[in-house]
Amino acid sequence: MDTTSLLARGQKKPASIKILHAISLLLPGDWLKSFVFLNCIHRPRKLLRSLLFDFYRMDHIYDVIKEFTGNYQGNFSILEFGVAEGYSFVKKLYATRYLKCENRITIHGFDSFEGMPKDSGRCDQGLHAGDSWVEGQYQSDFKALVDCCAARYENFQLHKGMFDATITEDFVDRLRHTPPILVWIDCDYYTSAKIVFERILPALPSGCVIYFDEPYFNYGSRFTGEARLIHEINAGLLGEGIELVPDLALSLASNRIYRFINLNASIGYEPMEKRFSAEDRLLRNNGSPFP
Repeated sequence: MDTTSLLARGQKKPASIKILHAISLLLPGDWLKSFVFLNCIHRPRKLLRSLLFDFYRMDHIYDVIKEFTGNYQGNFSILEFGVAEGYSFVKKLYATRYLKCENRITIHGFDSFEGMPKDSGRCDQGLHAGDSWVEGQYQSDFKALVDCCAARYENFQLHKGMFDATITEDFVDRLRHTPPILVWIDCDYYTSAKIVFERILPALPSGCVIYFDEPYFNYGSRFTGEARLIHEINAGLLGEGIELVPDLALSLASNRIYRFINLNASIGYEPMEKRFSAEDRLLRNNGSPFP
C-alpha cells in the first residue's frame, strides 16, 4: 500500500518513508537523488528479496523426497521428461544418495537425446519472432550421460526415444509398484507435455508432486506451452475429478509446482501410520497467543 492510500485512511506515514524523505532532503538535484535511490536503496532491496524469496528449482527435490520416504511405505519413482545433458537428472540422483534412500527411489529419464522436435503449431510457438525453440536445440550425448550416471549410481533408467514410443503400457503398469512422487516436466512444448500426462495418468496417485519448468513461456499465457496444459487439465482435459492444485509451500510465488489430484485414482500411497483417530483430543492450554 502506498503512502497516499495510508494518508487517505488516516494512518501515519511508515517510518521507512520518513527515513527516505529525510535522505532525499540531504541530496541536491534530482539526478543525484535518483542515482542514490536506484543504486543504494532499490538495488540492495531487490537483491535481498531475490535471495530470500526467489524460487530455485532444486530446492523442492529434497523436500519431496523427505516427505514421501518419511511418511509412506514402499519404494517410489521420480520421472523426468526432457533430460538433455542430464544437468538436473544427476542432481536428483545425488539427492537420493545424500538422503540415503537410493534403495527406495528409482529415477527415470525420458528424452530423444536428438534435440527439440519440430513444433506442432501455435500452441508450441513463441509470441514474437525468434522466441520459439528450434528443431535440434538441446541435442545431447545419450551414451555419455549413461556412462556418467552408471559410474556412480544404480537407481536410474534412461529411456531414449519419443515419449509416445517410450512411455509404454508395460512401463506404466510397473509404476504401480513404485508410484511416482515427483514428475518433472521439462519438455517445453504443450504437445509433448500433453502426451506425457495422457500416458502416465493411470499411475499417478493423488498428492504426487508435478513440477513444470517452463510455465512462464509467452508470459504464462494459457493458450500456449505448459501453462496451456495446466489450464486444460483443470478444465477437465483428463476427466472429471482431476486437477492440479498449486503447492505454495514448495513453489513459493513461482506457479511451478502442483499436487496432482484424482478423485478416482486406482493407485495411492500407503502411510506408515494413521494420521487420525477417534481418540484424538485438542486440549485447552492458556489464553496467550503461545501454543
